[in-house]
Amino acid sequence: MKPYLRNIAIVFVFTLAHLLSQAQEGQNTKGDAAGYLSMGARTCNSIFTTNGKRFVGTGMGGQFALRIAKDFNSHWFADWITSNINNLAERNDFHSGFSMMPEVISIPLGVKRVSLFPLAGFCIDYTKFTVTTGKKASSSPNYAERYSFAAQAGCGATIPVSDRLDFSLEAHYMLHVGTDVDIELNDNEVRLIKQRGNNLEGHFVLALSMDFKLFKLWQKKAS
Repeated sequence: MKPYLRNIAIVFVFTLAHLLSQAQEGQNTKGDAAGYLSMGARTCNSIFTTNGKRFVGTGMGGQFALRIAKDFNSHWFADWITSNINNLAERNDFHSGFSMMPEVISIPLGVKRVSLFPLAGFCIDYTKFTVTTGKKASSSPNYAERYSFAAQAGCGATIPVSDRLDFSLEAHYMLHVGTDVDIELNDNEVRLIKQRGNNLEGHFVLALSMDFKLFKLWQKKAS
């Protein structure tokens, strides 16, 4: 994604979230947070391994956060990540999935509390490889696509900045199952080869997100 488009998207998301939160400002956010729906944006970095070499992808995305219980949160996210593979091809990944996040430790931070949690979830992935340099082999297409799905696990922390705004830092390890694409360079010819069968690919993702509380989907029943 182009930098200026990324900046426009971030401004749009946070402006919309701010307007919605202003519309809901009469609600009490200091009590039990269960049932709150939040919306936000996130940036992410990912370490991939392709053709035996590691490379870093960067991107951004958006998410909804749903507080299932007082000590149990969930993130429902979508990311677009772009990577440069040895200056031969560009890799674009679209991730969409969810993370379940039970709070296990709560640390006081002034009047706020930092939540530490493990996370686990599921993700689906669309990946596109596009030749960017060299001479494309005549028998090879200019791009190749693949689909995969992944189980993920990791840990993270949520830091409340205000009654409506939270920051979260999450580290995921995603293990994908799907088809594979190899990139070969022979005599300055770049060839994309889509392999048959399924392949395992693991990669590490570090995500930083901001979430604005919008409104409660349900209220706690009075005892």
